[in-house]
Amino acid sequence: MPAPVGRRAGGMDDFEKEGATMKKGLILALALVLCLTAFACEGGKTTGEEPKVYNTVADYSGIQGYRNWYYLTARDTLTEAQPMIWDDVMCTWRMNDINCLIEPHIVHPGQLDQVIRAWKAPKDGKIAFTSQLQRRPVNPNGVGQDGCEVYVAKTDDDYLFSQVYDALDLELHEIGGETDMKAGEMIYFVLSCSGNYTFDQTYWEITIEYLP
Repeated sequence: MPAPVGRRAGGMDDFEKEGATMKKGLILALALVLCLTAFACEGGKTTGEEPKVYNTVADYSGIQGYRNWYYLTARDTLTEAQPMIWDDVMCTWRMNDINCLIEPHIVHPGQLDQVIRAWKAPKDGKIAFTSQLQRRPVNPNGVGQDGCEVYVAKTDDDYLFSQVYDALDLELHEIGGETDMKAGEMIYFVLSCSGNYTFDQTYWEITIEYLP
């Protein structure tokens, strides 16, 4: 019996060919998305010169120490700071208290734990840090919240900036300064709750660069 129109004997008809082509295209597209997601979550591994500018959003990664950024938490003192845990699914740094987290733009403290972005100096020199900070509570009317505390420090005794923002302060704040750094020295950008951690979600983007 001759093969039906559009089909070669022992082969696929035109619809089957089109379906197979579409399936291959979808598989390739999915593979590309997965690769890009993995690259974004891990910050991408690049080689070459030392970065001239370090930025918490552009450098965000699932690797501690990538581009000199570390994701930490502490109860009381900076000397007790511990590394946070990477969540592969959500691309988020977390602790056992799931409210304590760091994302590219957002930080949120736990009830007991401060949340910390820390940067380690790759060389001696004077740096400038600039940042934009804004409380972004889900509930902006202040009910059930008491604000948050923010500070930038090199040690528990060497504060470069410290400020308490109350529950109704939803303004965008510019925070910056300059300091001399030794290679291997850390600078800590810390957010903690004032009393309770209700609605303490905060936008905080930080940029660091060496001065000439």
